[in-house]
Amino acid sequence: MSTRLLGLDCPLLTSILTAVCGSDPTPEGLRMLLLRAVLLLLVLPSRSQDTTTEEPGVLLPLPKGVCTGWMAGIPGHPGHNGTPGRDGRDGAPGEKGEKGDAGLVGPKGDTGETGVTGVEGPRGFPGVQGRKGEPGESAYVYRSAFSVGLETRVTVPNVPIRFTKIFYNQQNHYDDTTGKFHCNIPGLYYFSYHITVYLKDMKVSLYKKDKAMLFTFDQYQEKDLDQASGSVLLHLEMGDQVWLQVYGDGEHNGLYADNVNDSTFTGFLLYHDIN
Repeated sequence: MSTRLLGLDCPLLTSILTAVCGSDPTPEGLRMLLLRAVLLLLVLPSRSQDTTTEEPGVLLPLPKGVCTGWMAGIPGHPGHNGTPGRDGRDGAPGEKGEKGDAGLVGPKGDTGETGVTGVEGPRGFPGVQGRKGEPGESAYVYRSAFSVGLETRVTVPNVPIRFTKIFYNQQNHYDDTTGKFHCNIPGLYYFSYHITVYLKDMKVSLYKKDKAMLFTFDQYQEKDLDQASGSVLLHLEMGDQVWLQVYGDGEHNGLYADNVNDSTFTGFLLYHDIN
């Protein structure tokens, strides 16, 4: 027992005695103190056993300030938690994760501005010829024409000459009873005449709506047949009339026709009016 008491530090022994006896200095208190100290020494390990080294029989020197042969003190209370340490270094990047599912389609954006026109590309190859189309409606052809001749040499001055020998008058726009052409299709017309002159001088005129538009004169040469002709383009309106007549008095009515010599009057439509 004395050996265990000698193995404790002096301050530690003092703390034990104070804790056991409290403030009672009487002999009875000392006895109780001694009994409790003996029981405590039986439980606590000796200081000298903690200071031994691994080699048997060798004692380590006691630290400075230790009371030789005294008991160890009661363990103190746990200390407070220290301050948190600094953040550690960033870890190494992890492996690439798997591709996620496609997200929902977003709303349609606003129409952007028109871009700059690009450079014209090269000419492409000819395409395949298409199918033949259906026959269309034929365009209406406007027709108006006549060609007539003189059958008799009897003519009356200042009235229309009646050409009664019909070469062509399919549309019946020429009236052989009056010797006048009646315009049924407004447009541009061509008129011509070819006159055989015999026995007298000849002077004829082409009339449109009672107005002389063209004059032709031929002076007869004795014992000979002369020829006189004329032509003109006229624009006619619906209802206009055109004819030939001897101009002046009977002195210039040398028109002639027989079975081998003709005097003719011809006219036909070139272009009809669009409107």
